[in-house]
Amino acid sequence: MRWILFFFMVFAAVVTSHAFGSDVFDVVFKAEHGGDVVFSHEIHTKTALVNDNCKVCHEKLYRTKSTRPVTMAEMEKGKSCGACHGKVAFPLAACGRCHSIRPITFTVPVVGDVNFLHAPHTKTLSCYACHTRLFKTGRNPKVTMAQMEQGKSCGACHRGGKIFPLVQCYRCHLAGDLLMKVQGAGPVTFSHGYHIKTYKCTDCHQKIFPLNYVTPRVSMYEMNAGKSCGACHNDYTAFTTEENCVRCHDM
Repeated sequence: MRWILFFFMVFAAVVTSHAFGSDVFDVVFKAEHGGDVVFSHEIHTKTALVNDNCKVCHEKLYRTKSTRPVTMAEMEKGKSCGACHGKVAFPLAACGRCHSIRPITFTVPVVGDVNFLHAPHTKTLSCYACHTRLFKTGRNPKVTMAQMEQGKSCGACHRGGKIFPLVQCYRCHLAGDLLMKVQGAGPVTFSHGYHIKTYKCTDCHQKIFPLNYVTPRVSMYEMNAGKSCGACHNDYTAFTTEENCVRCHDM
């Protein structure tokens, strides 16, 4: 009986001392400009190829104390992750499955910032469709709308056809509400969101309103003559400026 008890004690000690690959913590690789990569030992050791056998990768592919970063060019030649990814696992070109890509905010004065979201783009495009053909990883030089209209930057795709054109400014630019103070009357809050449901941005800019926040003050008499808001609020296109004042002025 003592020998049986001793056997079970030794067996339990051996089992509990064994460190399974799934018990090893995640490793975070800092990728300059490309978004960090979080390597999960648990996900990889549960695959049929590894099956909790750490020696499949260590020390054959990875040395335990190695700290030298491996480039994507080396991976494409079969080094590091490239030993499996592209052969027995998803290809390296599926960058978003490893790299932590994030939204990018482009600060655009006057017309509103642009939040670029990777997620809706990577649903239909591979990362290589843009990087590094159109955009290098990291900070890129500013591009004007005129350059985009010639096919640069976002304009390489957003020129109509299957993807919405550049003239649909509101779909990218975050044009918020404008508060216009009025002497002797309540202020007017202009809502871009409300107006773009009916009009295009080019219906007003730059034809009626210049693209800046410092627009000259226009009197109600000038509006009644067709200036500023009066270009549309003439009782034909929209309600007239001569009545329904509370529809614009916050009394």
